Amino acid sequence: MQQNIDEVKNVLNQNGYSIHTIICDVMKQFNFATLCWKCGITKQSGFSVTEILTLMIILPLMCIKSINAFYGSKFHEVTKMKKDVIYRLKNSERFPWRRLLYGVAKKFQKLCSNPEVQDNTAFIVDDTIDVRVGDNIENVSYVHDHPTNNKGPKLGFNDLVLGFFDGKSITPLDLSIHKEKDLPRDKRKKQYKKECSKNSNGAKRRKECDIDKITNSLAQVSSKMA
Repeated sequence: MQQNIDEVKNVLNQNGYSIHTIICDVMKQFNFATLCWKCGITKQSGFSVTEILTLMIILPLMCIKSINAFYGSKFHEVTKMKKDVIYRLKNSERFPWRRLLYGVAKKFQKLCSNPEVQDNTAFIVDDTIDVRVGDNIENVSYVHDHPTNNKGPKLGFNDLVLGFFDGKSITPLDLSIHKEKDLPRDKRKKQYKKECSKNSNGAKRRKECDIDKITNSLAQVSSKMA
């Protein structure tokens, strides 16, 4: 993975580009600020939502695994943004991140897709193990990783993603997070649980964590075909 990233960096440097410049240009093409506004993802003051999300998108491209790792490295000098600004945005239960993802997907199809519908278009549902460290994380559970069947269950979540294959590429349309085998009761009692409004997007996501993946897959497909 690191070697591949280095190859990308070499091409960017040879052509006088930077990852930051490319991400900013893409955000302008997608009119990302407007997409956020239409979804209701806004801030009243300080750094804009677009500025914060731009930094978050750049991190994995720089092989930085977390916000904490970014602020522990020399790269944090490129911004005056404090890490609490990012955490407040990430932890808000109000924001409809799934609606934003769908808005980005529709914009991508409008910008890049062939207007002719291909015969082999299809919805694709995929689940991926999201391994975590620490059993105090809210709703974390033991999940089964089929590719490494002989290594036993792992602590984490099951990420379910609905994608649309247009004949050339796959665009993610929706996502949900699921748990599998509960931890022992004494450990579940110690898990963090954030107080949030019962009608908020965060509360809906919390309830969805207990829904089985097949049921939720059908619901996701139905909502996109409506």
